[in-house]
Amino acid sequence: MDTVNENLLEEERMTLVCVTNQFKCERIIKAGRVIADLTKTELGIISVVNSQYPQNPEALDYLYKISKENRGTMNITYSDAPARAISRFIKENKVVNVMTGVPTTENSVIYKLWDRFKEINFFTVEEDGEIKDSKINCSMVGE
Repeated sequence: MDTVNENLLEEERMTLVCVTNQFKCERIIKAGRVIADLTKTELGIISVVNSQYPQNPEALDYLYKISKENRGTMNITYSDAPARAISRFIKENKVVNVMTGVPTTENSVIYKLWDRFKEINFFTVEEDGEIKDSKINCSMVGE
């Protein structure tokens, strides 16, 4: 394959950051930029706005600005089925890495994504900004 085609393939791959409508998701976007640079992928950010939860347009606007500062593209999707919406986005955009916060409940959407997309690299970002490989964390859950 020639260099031009290889570069086109590289540019199409994506690191996806999943954010909620909270200001503290800034750390996940910044961590996503680090992983995108290391893996030579584009940076995409998705927030699924769900009617079951209170809206926070100020936080989404702030996260949009942070996305832009980190050379990322922010996507806001409206759906009451967040796992389905994120799954569709992953399939349609050649996502190879996914960044999220740390799941806080047993029925978190994040666990569904881990189960559904075993070929994708999933990372969680701690409150202090530390990046962890979710496959390592996931294997330790049962211990």
